[in-house]
Amino acid sequence: MSNNSVSFFPSIEKKEVFTLLKAFLFFFFVLASWYALRPVRNELAVQGGIYNLPWLLMGVMLAMLIINPIYSWLVSRISQNKIILYIYSFFILNLIIFLSLWSFTGEEGRIWTGRAFYIWANVYSFFVVSIFWVTMINFFDHTDSKRFFGIISAGGSLGAFFGSSVARYFSTEICGNTSISDLGPMSLIIFSIFSLLFAIYFSRSFKPTRIEADASEEIGGSSLEAVQNIFKDPAIRNLGIYVVLFTMLMTTSWMISLGIVEEWSNDPCERTGLFARIEQIVTPLTLIMQVFLASYVLRKIGSLTVLTIYGLLFAMAFMAYSFFPNITTVMMVVISLRIFEYGLNKPTRESIYTKLKQQDRYKSTVFIDTFLARSGDVIGGWFVRGLVGTGIAVLSVTWAALPFAMLISFMGLKIHQTTNNE
Repeated sequence: MSNNSVSFFPSIEKKEVFTLLKAFLFFFFVLASWYALRPVRNELAVQGGIYNLPWLLMGVMLAMLIINPIYSWLVSRISQNKIILYIYSFFILNLIIFLSLWSFTGEEGRIWTGRAFYIWANVYSFFVVSIFWVTMINFFDHTDSKRFFGIISAGGSLGAFFGSSVARYFSTEICGNTSISDLGPMSLIIFSIFSLLFAIYFSRSFKPTRIEADASEEIGGSSLEAVQNIFKDPAIRNLGIYVVLFTMLMTTSWMISLGIVEEWSNDPCERTGLFARIEQIVTPLTLIMQVFLASYVLRKIGSLTVLTIYGLLFAMAFMAYSFFPNITTVMMVVISLRIFEYGLNKPTRESIYTKLKQQDRYKSTVFIDTFLARSGDVIGGWFVRGLVGTGIAVLSVTWAALPFAMLISFMGLKIHQTTNNE
């Protein structure tokens, strides 16, 4: 089909409907599990102090650095069909441990549990989502990814809306306490455990189909292969730099917004409700983009436009914070950036990942989406703290971030050139 005759909706054969539905539900429960916990993590970030956030982000990055070689070693030695079962079961065990700590430790124990939970939650969110997409890019080829990844992403958005709605309901249990009470997090953790169990159930249908002729059931390779490929492979290196840049800018924008939220209200209940409300707005709007626009944009307009337009969006966001530093701007900026990231940019990057070699699909993509993404967070956190420490006002950081916004558009062009995606 020529580029001028691309239909608005992708064609789906009857035999593909059931498979697509299971992928849809698989991602629904993955993100429902995470988004039930996300507002709690955000409130912990505010309670810990914005100025201390870079230290927590460094803890996240170090955790990613330790976990990634372990993950690469594990997937090199186990059957590809068992990866979801083993790793999601590990995270369920983690959730049970946090549930126990919240139930049986005293006030001092809960403080440290909260800090540990903030670090763990970031590791959790990136790994469960990244490994989901690893499963998808090893099941669907590049052509199918353009047809289906927007729709599959919509399943995640519905799950995110469901999870954040559950979180907002239980925020009534959290409100009225100086710290997060037992009942709210306990209930949310139980909900997350059951959501992950459903995700494991729906994952069973997705056996890897995209295996190279000379590959075995096991991935093989070394535990440091993902790190080595960042230096050896230009396409993977460009993708890694792009992810570092956009997460750096996201964190810079997020820290500016947290400062505005902190000035807006000192009530933990009200702030937690605001974070949950943002999630409830983001998810249906993202869903609309994923269902009605993502597939068409990928097939008709292509990845180059999506990858390069990010810089312009970040520049507009930083200018909005500089000139209108209020809670309305926070909601508009956070919502707009999140819709673009999850509605268009994420499906585009995953579509590009489908063109990588098998070992890179399992290892390099996870390394990029976990350690390098968290490294971008750390750079963004210290970028803000470093400038503020020299006497520059937080909102003035927006001007210093503009060159990096332009750089991300340049890296989008480099990705297009090195992957020859279209």
